[in-house]
Amino acid sequence: MLRSPAARFGGVMMAVALCASLAGAQDMVAPLLLEGEEGEGEELALWELVERQRYVKAREDAEEYLAEHPNSYVAHLVLGMAQHYGEANFPKALFHETHALRLFEAREGVQPTPSQPWRWHARILVGLTRAHGDLEHYDEQLGLMYRYNELYTPQLKAELAWPLMKKRQFDEARLAAEDGLATGDPYQVERAKNALCAIEFEAGDDAKSYEVCADAVEYGSSHFGSATAVDLGNYAEAARSVFRFDEAERLLTEASKSGLSWYGNPWLELADLYMRAGRFAEALSALREVPRHRASRPAHVRDSDRNEARRSLAAFLLLMGRPDEALRITDKAAVLPDRRAHNSRDPQQDRSIVALLDRQARLTLAEMTVERATAKPFYLRWWARGEALWLRFEAWMSARQVVRFLDDEARLVGTFAIGTARSAVMPPWLMGELIGALGPGVVRAAIADVAKEDPRRGATAYYGAVLAEVSLAQRDYEQATEHARQALKGLQPGDALLRQRVVAVLASSLSDPRETTALYEEVLAADPGLFRRLGWALPAEVQSSNTEIDRALAKAVMRSPRFERSSNGLRIQVDGAQICLFGRTGTAWGCSESELAENETGDSYAQRIVDSFHDEIFSPRVDLSRIDINSLDGSNRVTRNPLDMLLAPP
Repeated sequence: MLRSPAARFGGVMMAVALCASLAGAQDMVAPLLLEGEEGEGEELALWELVERQRYVKAREDAEEYLAEHPNSYVAHLVLGMAQHYGEANFPKALFHETHALRLFEAREGVQPTPSQPWRWHARILVGLTRAHGDLEHYDEQLGLMYRYNELYTPQLKAELAWPLMKKRQFDEARLAAEDGLATGDPYQVERAKNALCAIEFEAGDDAKSYEVCADAVEYGSSHFGSATAVDLGNYAEAARSVFRFDEAERLLTEASKSGLSWYGNPWLELADLYMRAGRFAEALSALREVPRHRASRPAHVRDSDRNEARRSLAAFLLLMGRPDEALRITDKAAVLPDRRAHNSRDPQQDRSIVALLDRQARLTLAEMTVERATAKPFYLRWWARGEALWLRFEAWMSARQVVRFLDDEARLVGTFAIGTARSAVMPPWLMGELIGALGPGVVRAAIADVAKEDPRRGATAYYGAVLAEVSLAQRDYEQATEHARQALKGLQPGDALLRQRVVAVLASSLSDPRETTALYEEVLAADPGLFRRLGWALPAEVQSSNTEIDRALAKAVMRSPRFERSSNGLRIQVDGAQICLFGRTGTAWGCSESELAENETGDSYAQRIVDSFHDEIFSPRVDLSRIDINSLDGSNRVTRNPLDMLLAPP
């Protein structure tokens, strides 16, 4: 998913930057009346408020002026700009700017001459291109751009490439970018190179995209002193598509230090990269920065990727063994999709990933619901099983959503091409969950199709990882073993979570229980929560002392869905009301609490001990006890600083 360019300097609003570049740079700073800018004194004062980014004041004054002068196209333009850039209300901005165009052309004609106030006409057209673009009305946006180019200079050239690319007219988009390059204007060239980076990525030429994205970063560094965070992020995305994870991390780290970016959030992409590598503490640190970065952006782009952040946060919470909190996030993400005007991703892919995360969270919560009742009386255990059954039904409903969003052969097949534009931001460690949602036969056919047309070195390992799990689901253990071993040879450390999933699949496919246990221990060391997410049990035998509480705890543990009896598995030791897990070689994997709390009953005490044992063994070693999930989501932040306008210079 690559991003479109924005203003190079974060403090300059796009509307003002466009007006400067398209209608003359002196338009921004000249204190005198410019040619073609004739208007009433009050109208010029309104426009000055827009130039100074005093959008609240501009809106209030424009509304007051329109009450007495309803046919003022300047006031309608100002009101549109204020709604767009101050309130992020794109439909209202479009309404007022469209009305401004009608009023102007009714009074001055559709092709103003140099003797008329043509500059207002140019500004209105520019404003409308931005409003239609942010609303994803690409045909209307292109029509206005072509009309602008017929009347005014400098023309919009490189700017045409992005909406053409969004319409998937790649040849026309390339020509537009080439026209931008031919101007020699540094800003046109920069935008053209950004567009070419996205065009080649979306067109499916990952190697070419990597080259062009690198060229865009080099151009920004050589001509402006540094590349923008957007170009660095795009280059990182292209690097990930060819499995250059170290390079992607370096680029995103540089992007996080390079200043504000309107579109894209380097911290969010770093968090995704760290999650893939199983670097959970670093992922948490990156996620903490996401709301701060988003809150510092201008109002009209502040929430452009809020849902994208929710998707990453839900994935993180799921990996941390907190599926109940992940569901709070997926519930929001399912009904509040982001606008996608300024990135290249297919929105249906986004929604399929959210639905898949929702399914996985409900299945994991079902497992944990049964776990949390293993030491309770039998009737409460049955009640917990009923709750788990309902959660699994809800997970099935989420799976039906996945099927609906992927109800297109090209989209379905492309989902498995990890790292490409067709796969969007599908986490590789989640990809195997599509088997349960779609069925192993469908997934096997999709893998066969996509593998034939993917020339990337390294891609074979990802397809082998999925095929190993498909074979396991179809009980073809020999083939599952073969695919898993081949995949493990090709997977890099940057995809540690996927690697551990393949190790688990390999372990489950082997006939020797001792080999299976040894591989399961490898998974326990890196991603212990995987067993919950898969709904699998560890082979184990339990040993306990002869006290009543220890015997009760031993029975409770073996009722857990996380363990099954095996003399060739792990060893669970219950001694002195403490439960510990040991490996076959004596490795200690963790122990439960053991102290009795004041006024605690026997049943609640036993369940607390079992719960602490489950949490110790099957949760990643990251302390989340003090995390406010709302702070990671940004829900406890205001969308803008209410003092901004009070503190703005007069």
